[in-house]
Amino acid sequence: MKKIKAFYLFPQIGRVGEIAHRLFRIRNLYPDSEYDLTFVLPHDLDNFCANPAILKILCRGVGVRYFHDSAEADAILHQVKAEDDGTVWIDPNPVTTFATYLDRFRNQPKKYLATLNAEELEHGRRLRARLGIPANAPIITFHVREPGFLREYNYHNYRNADIKNYFYALSYLVKKGYWIIRFGDKTMQPLKDLPPQVIDAPFHPEYEPFFEPYFIASSRFYFGVPSGPSTVAEAFGVPQLMTNYPYTCAANECEGDLFVYKKYYSHQLGRAMTYEEILTSPLLDFHRLYLYEESEITLIENTPAEIFAAAWEMEARLARTYPYLAEAEESHRRVKAIQERAHLIRQAKITPDYYPSYPFLASYLQKARVSHEFIRLNPGFLGHGFPRISWGFHPRVEGASEGLERFFLERMPG
Repeated sequence: MKKIKAFYLFPQIGRVGEIAHRLFRIRNLYPDSEYDLTFVLPHDLDNFCANPAILKILCRGVGVRYFHDSAEADAILHQVKAEDDGTVWIDPNPVTTFATYLDRFRNQPKKYLATLNAEELEHGRRLRARLGIPANAPIITFHVREPGFLREYNYHNYRNADIKNYFYALSYLVKKGYWIIRFGDKTMQPLKDLPPQVIDAPFHPEYEPFFEPYFIASSRFYFGVPSGPSTVAEAFGVPQLMTNYPYTCAANECEGDLFVYKKYYSHQLGRAMTYEEILTSPLLDFHRLYLYEESEITLIENTPAEIFAAAWEMEARLARTYPYLAEAEESHRRVKAIQERAHLIRQAKITPDYYPSYPFLASYLQKARVSHEFIRLNPGFLGHGFPRISWGFHPRVEGASEGLERFFLERMPG
């Protein structure tokens, strides 16, 4: 069967999240088995591309054409239309892409996942050797968003988090035998006095753009916040433990992923809002910091205990040793029931002119779970009648060495 020609104009190569988020979905919606797909990209990749290694992998197997300006992009469009009137010029609107992708793949497997080829795997083995990482050592990739990279866009600061709250969890994972690769950029706070199992990639002398795709693809799981690296994990099909998650980011939620939400404290109510109160309110559509401020809502970051407990749960689930499955299934049923109600409300209320909302609840259509340990630590999350269950879990590392104690007690400069 003759393949349909399809072209996708994509100028947003300046952010890792845009590259992975959009190209991964387009490759699923226009699979190689049916389409002769071409990506139309900006010409000057060296100066503008956030990570050329990720872009190269996601473009492998499809055609690539380049443009210098919008006039040249228009010329490419007219040329391909003249050559073949049946050519599909893909709608560049990411809202349309996500809505179509989510509807199509909520009940069927993905048609495309990013993979590393033999040459890249060998490159990665050499990279491990240079970094002193044993060949069979399990990897966790880690990222906490800070304002430095997009400092001029401070309206997104509600997505940021304090990395110091993660040190208990990182120390625990190191004790479990993991090597941790922390991603980011050089505007971020450097970590100090690191044990050898923690590599601060932005400041490491061996860093190269291939760090991100190789180590994320090799990860046991991705750990951190919703940001560029998390979309790369989704593209490679790597499980994610997402913490400090604002409800507006509920998009990359795959089976096996675990989520820990920021708490939404209402100064009018004098308490943190419940899951259902948030999902059935306009808060889902708050993409700017000032909207929270005007509504007297403060987003509260996850505590070290919440992050540590979720990391313990994620690791135990992957190892199939999580001891509270029956209880977790009951809380998950309650979560899905709340999501279903919110989904029905959005279908009835959200109209095409209500920007920027989708007429569906993404979390309901996808298969991730809210961390049961987070629910245990926050009995009001599912409603104030939810019983408090105490089982003596505390965020401490028993018998930690002096080096590991320093790891989470003496991290930041100054």
